[in-house]
Amino acid sequence: MTALVAAVTLALTGCASSSGSGSTGPLVIANWGGAPSKAYQSAYLGPFTAETGIAGQQVDAPGVFVARVEAQAKASRVQWDILESITGADTAHLANEGLLDPVPPDVKDRLIKAVGQENVTDYGFHSGGTAMLIVCNTQRVPVCPQNMQEFWDVHKFPQKRAIIGINPVYPISQAEIALGVPRDKVASTPIDVNATFAKLKELRPFVSVFYTSSDQGTQALQNGEADMAIFYATRIYDELLPQGNYKAVWTDGVLADGTSVVLKDAPNKAAAWQLMEWIANHPEQQAKFALAASKSAVDPKALDFVPPEKRAQFSNAPEHKGQLATPNVADFTAKFDEINRRWQEFIAG
Repeated sequence: MTALVAAVTLALTGCASSSGSGSTGPLVIANWGGAPSKAYQSAYLGPFTAETGIAGQQVDAPGVFVARVEAQAKASRVQWDILESITGADTAHLANEGLLDPVPPDVKDRLIKAVGQENVTDYGFHSGGTAMLIVCNTQRVPVCPQNMQEFWDVHKFPQKRAIIGINPVYPISQAEIALGVPRDKVASTPIDVNATFAKLKELRPFVSVFYTSSDQGTQALQNGEADMAIFYATRIYDELLPQGNYKAVWTDGVLADGTSVVLKDAPNKAAAWQLMEWIANHPEQQAKFALAASKSAVDPKALDFVPPEKRAQFSNAPEHKGQLATPNVADFTAKFDEINRRWQEFIAG
């Protein structure tokens, strides 16, 4: 896929002094494209450049963050500085390969002070998250499953299902809940690969769509290919609920947290951390990003700047506390080769 570059037109001034390597180029942020990239530009990058004189540009890299970072590192030509809102599994993988810059201790202290320790990781902070929720077309599923065990009950709910096809960490977590793992224990429970895939196989005859993009998932529900799904909260609230014949269930949803990170060999490392700190210290801009991108802000306090009627769509809203599971990313990463092989076999049927 060719990267689409959305360049900031403001001239670069002062970036060389902010760069860890003496680079005179602009900051480069790898992002998801579409609404998230537009929101990042308007809420973060544009105002940051206006305030600091440090220019930046974005490249679209949905689904290929890891492959491109590895390719750049292998060629000793790292071109990117920040990866925006990458998955927990991608973060763990890149960290294990030594390709991420640990947050400098002084920066980490300031980030924790700004957004809270629970939102800061060893390599950055949580940003742009959502949740994977049960959603039903109520014209075809009048009573929607109320938890993950009911979603797996194919006798009570024989309708067609859609689940994600490209990132098995979420279906794995959902299958664990269906097996009886309490959702507040999913993050700390080792993944029983055999039991999990046996549980997934129970569902396989009733899965009509393995969507590989949000657009495909939305279309599958709208055109009748699927009657219910486990789908992104952002798309459910933006595109499906306004139609009036869809219902979302937050109970037993799975967090899809994004993490913003800086690459170890980023050409503008110091400026990258400056941008990260700027974002953390501007909750009102975080709220603007969240509303424009339909993704969670870094700091839950940013919800204070979100209209009350809009808050329910965000996974870090107080009303969803305790309803969502967090994947065991560390164990998933350790077992990735086996899980990925069996996942491909599962999809193939």
